[in-house]
Amino acid sequence: MGMEEHHVFFTAGTATSLREAMQQLEPWLDRNDIRPIGLTHTITPSGQVEVQLTFGTRQEASLFEHAFCDVDSVA
Repeated sequence: MGMEEHHVFFTAGTATSLREAMQQLEPWLDRNDIRPIGLTHTITPSGQVEVQLTFGTRQEASLFEHAFCDVDSVA
């Protein structure tokens, strides 16, 4: 069986560089001993940095998502 891949998108605030975005993420990743297996980024039309992190397990992706992303919930 092949390796799993779980993608999570993180959008940094306006006027944030990729370096600044990573400085927000790295301490949390270190504390939780999580290493993404892939990372790409794009700049949105509004100038925001959007980072796509790829994790090897759904659990890692879910932990990151809950820490940094707006997660839709059903009331």
